[in-house]
Amino acid sequence: MRNIIGTPVEGEDFFDRPQIVANLLSELRDNQANILLIAPRRVGKTSLIKRVCEEWRKEQQSKAIYLNIEGGSDELAFADNLIDKLMRSNLYPEIMTLANSIIKNAQKLIGLKSIKYEGLEVDLGEASKDDLRTLGKVLESVFRKIDEGNDHVLIALDEVPELLLTLMRSDEIAGPKRVVAFLHWLRAMRQTYRHKIRWVFLGSIGLDNFASNHNIHYLINDFQIFSLDAFTPEEADEFLQKLGESYKGEITIDSADRTEIIRRVGWPLAYHLHLIFKELLYSKTLSVNEAFDSLLKPQYQLYFKPWSERIVAQFSKPDAEACNTILSHACQDPDGCDRRQFLAVLTTKPTADVKIIEEQILRLLNDLERDGYLIQKDSRYAFRSFLLREYWKRNHIL
Repeated sequence: MRNIIGTPVEGEDFFDRPQIVANLLSELRDNQANILLIAPRRVGKTSLIKRVCEEWRKEQQSKAIYLNIEGGSDELAFADNLIDKLMRSNLYPEIMTLANSIIKNAQKLIGLKSIKYEGLEVDLGEASKDDLRTLGKVLESVFRKIDEGNDHVLIALDEVPELLLTLMRSDEIAGPKRVVAFLHWLRAMRQTYRHKIRWVFLGSIGLDNFASNHNIHYLINDFQIFSLDAFTPEEADEFLQKLGESYKGEITIDSADRTEIIRRVGWPLAYHLHLIFKELLYSKTLSVNEAFDSLLKPQYQLYFKPWSERIVAQFSKPDAEACNTILSHACQDPDGCDRRQFLAVLTTKPTADVKIIEEQILRLLNDLERDGYLIQKDSRYAFRSFLLREYWKRNHIL
């Protein structure tokens, strides 16, 4: 198992969590559920889903595709990416080739500004069949073909909220309508074509958080929730043992070292364990505590910066400012703060509406807890990751 940092891992580099993989496959196969994978950042969602796809393909007449739609500009780009992945899986070449041809032609037409673009209702111009004149109809014809066939198909969509945010911000009025139309269409496809097709949605921004913040939970309420957390202390210890065995002769990490690593990170995310291991591997002479402190040097901010950037990307400006205030105060004490302390610092302006801010705090604390920033201990909210807490303390102003 190699010490790979920052990218999804597959094959022998994946630290297997067999019971979690088995449970997820059981939900998909036996219970015929579509899955919304809920997990904080850097837990290893993508690596897990890629392993699930591998296991799914081992069954006869089973196909699985993984599709990262981060960076997709619109619904047409999503359709293009999806059809491309399905074609590479050798599923029904005739219908896939037809769909691909229509979508490619539409992209050219849109580039020439010759047709009006309205999301899934974009008119694709002349198509070889009357029911394939819009983007939605093209994709629906593909799902219909799969559902009537013999292959069981798993479609894993990663970073769905990223595309939704792009659509939302495309236009102040049309953007939210496009998001609702897109999610409504996806929901209709999940419910209409469910004999042979299963879906898994995941992302670094939780789709449940996105839906909650925009009051559109009804568009994803058909999903079965599947939660994934960081390693247990036992899993983290085994993970570090396997890494140590892979680099035998280059590094020695004994039981005491492993225990100290797990204690210092507090919340054993695979990503943070990889980072500590890297520091120990390359330095040779650092202690665990010195490796921990080394990661907090200014040159390593890239490892933690996405946590603060996600807040700006995910929330409105007032909510993002409130989140940063909450986190900047919570990081000052290992035991965190209670809601009264957050309320006190957020109601310093004479014009502050206490009731509205109380509601905002409750909502944001819920989001920050679900996304892995904070954990509630009795009445207090503290950072889950000790490493992230120290980063926040050193780089965010009260």
